Amino acid sequence: MDTLVRLYNKLKNHLNLTPDREDENIVIENIRQAADFRGVTLWILIFAVIIASIGLNIDSTNIVTGAMLISPLMTPIIGVGLAVGINDMELMKRSMRNLLIAALFAILAATIYFWLSPLNEARSQLLSRTSPTFYDVLTALTGGAAGFLALSTKGKHIQVIIGAALSTALLPPLCTVGYGIATSNWLYAIGALYLFFINSVFIAISTFTGVRFFKFSPKYFADKQRERKVRRMIIAVSVITLLPSVLLTYNIVRKTIYIENAQQFIAKELDFPDTQIIEKQIDYSTRSIEAVIVGNYIPRVLIEDVRLKLPEYNLKGTHLKILQDGEGRDSLLLSSISNNFVKELYTQNRRLEKENTALRDSLGILQRYARLDSAIYEEAHILFPSIERLTIGIQWSSNKDKRSPTEQPFVNISTRGILNNDERLRLGNWLRHRMSNSSLSLQISPAE
Repeated sequence: MDTLVRLYNKLKNHLNLTPDREDENIVIENIRQAADFRGVTLWILIFAVIIASIGLNIDSTNIVTGAMLISPLMTPIIGVGLAVGINDMELMKRSMRNLLIAALFAILAATIYFWLSPLNEARSQLLSRTSPTFYDVLTALTGGAAGFLALSTKGKHIQVIIGAALSTALLPPLCTVGYGIATSNWLYAIGALYLFFINSVFIAISTFTGVRFFKFSPKYFADKQRERKVRRMIIAVSVITLLPSVLLTYNIVRKTIYIENAQQFIAKELDFPDTQIIEKQIDYSTRSIEAVIVGNYIPRVLIEDVRLKLPEYNLKGTHLKILQDGEGRDSLLLSSISNNFVKELYTQNRRLEKENTALRDSLGILQRYARLDSAIYEEAHILFPSIERLTIGIQWSSNKDKRSPTEQPFVNISTRGILNNDERLRLGNWLRHRMSNSSLSLQISPAE
């Protein structure tokens, strides 16, 4: 028991934040000043937006990361959370006004850049900023907490503030809004603004939590009636902002869980022998899973069995669509494969499969004829005693009307003496009937 107490005290001593706390008045004043967006701060933001827009435009992670390192967007959001925590309506108005100014200038700068840029294709760096996920919410909460902790403790924790601004990724969504406006892609603009709003709200929430944890003193009002009015206004603004965020976050969590369940379903249930999934698409809005599979043909009965397992993964009501070859949909499959290298491999694979099928068919015919060879010779020798040798095979012939050689079975017979026309006719008819092939080629010659 004593050991556990000592261990607890040591752990408590290591995690104790009190010795490093900065005076709360200094913290509030620092955040109040840092929340202002004018002059140099505003120009730094504009330059950061242009750098981030270039990175999104050419799909460069390094450039986008560099832009986020110099972005000063986080401080007014921390100011909002601090204002709610200490009932400072003036600081809240100031922080929200500056956040709005910063967002408008950022969107305007990004819109102008993307309007002038010759590159209009939405690349992966940009597409990843068009809709929030549950992990964006977690990042905003923890990043906001780290940022506020750095601002409220002694020492210049500038690397923490920069890292928090980098992790919460506030700048790229605003650049994506500018892209959406410049290209008239309003879905991208709305989705990116949605991501920025969610990140901002949860950074403010984590700041508010930190203020309560450090027990910052609320702002003192000589007029108690004014204090109650300010508190009610702050609560009203907080609720109006927070309620939509909670609802949106609830949908984000549901979407994240749905996508993870769908990923597990694809990994476990669509792993058919000698097949490969070359593309998959999960759509939460339409509750659908679509997979492009190449390799061995998957029977419809087996696909139906897999569909019945969807409820086991909490995917009830999900529409499963599997695209594969062998169903007359090769063009659809190829159009869904975006990678040219994969397309080429798929085309070569289809050509090799056709060649292998033709070879297997030819080999099957040869094996069948090999089995028929001795049986037919015995029957033919009974019917035509003069036959001494009988050979069955396949020959390929071509002419000027046909571009590719045609496959034709033949029978070569050696006889003692010469068969008359009637015997030749009867032998030919019997062989064609016996081998079930009306195009059989027959060659009869005297034995040497």
